Amino acid sequence: MKTALFTFIGAIFSPSVGAFHTGFKSINSGVASGLSIPRTPLVGVKSLHNPTPLSSSSSDDNGENSSTVESILDEFHQSNLTFRIVVIGNGAILETTSKLGPTSKSSISPKSGERLLTFASEDKSFEFHVKVDQVCKIAFVAAKRRVARFLTENGTPICSLILVDSSDEAEGWFDALVEKHGNEVLM
Repeated sequence: MKTALFTFIGAIFSPSVGAFHTGFKSINSGVASGLSIPRTPLVGVKSLHNPTPLSSSSSDDNGENSSTVESILDEFHQSNLTFRIVVIGNGAILETTSKLGPTSKSSISPKSGERLLTFASEDKSFEFHVKVDQVCKIAFVAAKRRVARFLTENGTPICSLILVDSSDEAEGWFDALVEKHGNEVLM
């Protein structure tokens, strides 16, 4: 999941954001691009110590960065918690509140050929596509709000997942993610 550009129902923000993907076939192949990311501070974040590069949990052709991003996003999906999803594109920002799912599928965009991880409502009236190969850093912030920021190689925000539930159980789940992965995951 290195290419994570979250897109909603077509190329809402610009043609460079990606193509609308209506199929949900599971594809287990893709192209790893071997990206490296310089360490850049995030504005407004007090501490991003303990960066933890993760290794791939699978030995497929998707590349370990993609597998790491997919694995972390799968943890969000399986939590069954509600998130404020903020997607930042060229000239527009889209915000919504939703669970990631119940549908979660990997695929290849028929238009761009990029690997996608899609989260969709049952009736597919809401779809959230992540271009997994574009995610080069995930920053977890556990302050007043619990936020996961997905960033490109140069630190440009792709999207943020903000935990809506402020219960002890939900915050404990997020805090366990930070403990497991560290405050910053570099791809």
